[in-house]
Amino acid sequence: MRTWLLGILLVIGGLVLVLGLWLLGYHLSGKWAFQRWQAQRIAAGDRFGWKELAPPPVPVEQNFAEATLVKGAMGRGPADARFAALSLPSGALNHLGNWMEGRPDDLDAVSRACGTVDLETVFKPMESAFHDLDQATRRSGCRIPMEYEDGGIPALLGFRAAMRTLRVRANAHLRAGRTDLALADLETSLRLVDHFKAEPHLISALLRVAVLNITLQVAWEGLEDRRWTAAQLSRLQADLARIDLLPSLKVAWQAEREFGITALTALAENRSTPTFEIEGRSAKVWPGPLGRGWVYRNLLAYCRFMTMLVEAQDLQAHRVHPDWILSGKVWEQSLRYRYDLRLARLGLPALLGQNQRFARTQALIEQGVVVCALERHRLEKGQYPELLDALVPTYLQALPHDLVTGGPLQYARKSEGFTLYQLGWNGQDNDGRVAWTGEGKDRKVDPDRGDWVWPHASH
Repeated sequence: MRTWLLGILLVIGGLVLVLGLWLLGYHLSGKWAFQRWQAQRIAAGDRFGWKELAPPPVPVEQNFAEATLVKGAMGRGPADARFAALSLPSGALNHLGNWMEGRPDDLDAVSRACGTVDLETVFKPMESAFHDLDQATRRSGCRIPMEYEDGGIPALLGFRAAMRTLRVRANAHLRAGRTDLALADLETSLRLVDHFKAEPHLISALLRVAVLNITLQVAWEGLEDRRWTAAQLSRLQADLARIDLLPSLKVAWQAEREFGITALTALAENRSTPTFEIEGRSAKVWPGPLGRGWVYRNLLAYCRFMTMLVEAQDLQAHRVHPDWILSGKVWEQSLRYRYDLRLARLGLPALLGQNQRFARTQALIEQGVVVCALERHRLEKGQYPELLDALVPTYLQALPHDLVTGGPLQYARKSEGFTLYQLGWNGQDNDGRVAWTGEGKDRKVDPDRGDWVWPHASH
């Protein structure tokens, strides 16, 4: 009996020894495994390092980010008081609509919140700043004057307030019949959006989406109310066709991955900067090859997850693949027994839902291109076409495709209007129905369910 028990103990001890030796070798080889993986990714065309990710240099006089009006708004110089003044009272923001949900701006309520019956009195003191902003956006390039290698993040949030004000001014022009001025303000915003397309930080990509969602309210209201002329529709169509958010998100995830690489390699090599914290405390790794390898194994797991987010944007096919994206919760659950990969879980970014947000915005922008062509067809022919194919090649060079499935957009002419949509994030065709969540003022589109439909005010 004792011999049998001893045999069991020896087997268990042997298994523990084998497992321990395997874990020892696994972590001792951590740095080599990460470097090998990174070399394979580079060979496949992936980009690492800030020299690869940062935008090219731009001469100061042609750099949007160096313009006096906006430089301070990026935290790279003294703030320009005129730019800071390009904002509406907080109460006015409650009366702005949401074009993605088919809600126009309530300009009368905005006027009351500004304490006036004439919005022109609000915009008059801002004319000089808006003129300089327009001129700044006409510069040929943009590179934020910062040292990307230091891991700094640009301060860009002030742009949203300015763009909301410019949107309200554009809509005031639009409703007063000054459509040329409305389009000029709209195009100023779109040029600003274009300037941030090469910036690698996630906050820069988020700003692009935020400003687009703010300013495209004007484009939507003009389309919905049939205010644009044929020539203006042609310009707007060309402006929208140039927007592609997928490369911005791809490089943003590469930059987020680079932040993790910078922090974890510094931790592994016991460098003092940048500081990496665990639960609020500055962390140092136990010295030696085992501790170093353990950190690199965590870094490899983290980078593989981030690379999944990078690759979800298929630039060659101009597609987004929701089925390629493992949610952060599922990924963390898959590692719940991997106590050795604790650092990888701590490095998980908090904004994982951005793939869907970018995809939906891009899908609606591409639908906007088609709607401009549909309106041009209606102005010339007196009605919308029976099929989208009738738009090619007179009004469109080619029809955009469904970003999620790669199939065609769905379209139907209905009485004096139309329905235009693509399948949503779940890839299921809901016959052009939008999914909603909440009630009353809390009612919002649920992008996880339902189709991504070009909005009409009647929805």
